[in-house]
Amino acid sequence: MCHRLLLSGWPKKLGTKGFADFKVQLATELSAFAQDAKEISVDIPIPSDCSTQDIANTFYNLSRQVLDITMNELDVNALRKAATMLVHADTIHLYGRGESLIVAEDFHYKLLRIGLNSQLETLNGFPEAHARMPRARLKEAALIVSQYCNNRQLHYVIDELMSAGIPFILLTAAENPWPYDKYAAVTLRISCKESRYKMGSFASRNAMLFLLDCLYGEIFSRQYERNKENLTAFSKRKTERDYYYT
Repeated sequence: MCHRLLLSGWPKKLGTKGFADFKVQLATELSAFAQDAKEISVDIPIPSDCSTQDIANTFYNLSRQVLDITMNELDVNALRKAATMLVHADTIHLYGRGESLIVAEDFHYKLLRIGLNSQLETLNGFPEAHARMPRARLKEAALIVSQYCNNRQLHYVIDELMSAGIPFILLTAAENPWPYDKYAAVTLRISCKESRYKMGSFASRNAMLFLLDCLYGEIFSRQYERNKENLTAFSKRKTERDYYYT
């Protein structure tokens, strides 16, 4: 078979000089593929003797690895349900703590861009106290981002939300977030084996950001033209402010 391909000029069509060169390039590609396919540690992804290029390649491949896993395990129905909750809410409360707060902040900023009333609050046990008083004229919803679901502030916030009758979405990497997932209207899960002993939340951060980007896209698509207009208005306000302060 290989001889027939060689006689037909196939290697040259692939940009190689001949069959020997073709075999070298093929072996190189297969080696790279094997390296890319190898599972990367989520806690400490880089070895001690790696080069700068190795570090870049590792984090690139780690991102691909995480996104592939998250995409394959994506619960589309839960995503749609979460989007419906947030689209129909007059006020959206976002909660996070530590690195989860950074993820929530990114989502908060996106919601503001399309004119949704989003309020970002930290899981420190104080700002959410206003939730005790239900607001009869407002329809409220909440999104809680918590990687481990194991802190007292989370319990306090959920208790406040449930007391006020505010449904919430839980985004977590915890394998068993009980009882919090029992109380949540929707639970969005990511698979992540990060431990406390880690360089950083590279895997969980990328997975959560991807999931919230999908949620944001679903929200945006529900009122596509209006949200495009909101983006235009948001951009115009930013430009006008920059001009004024300059």
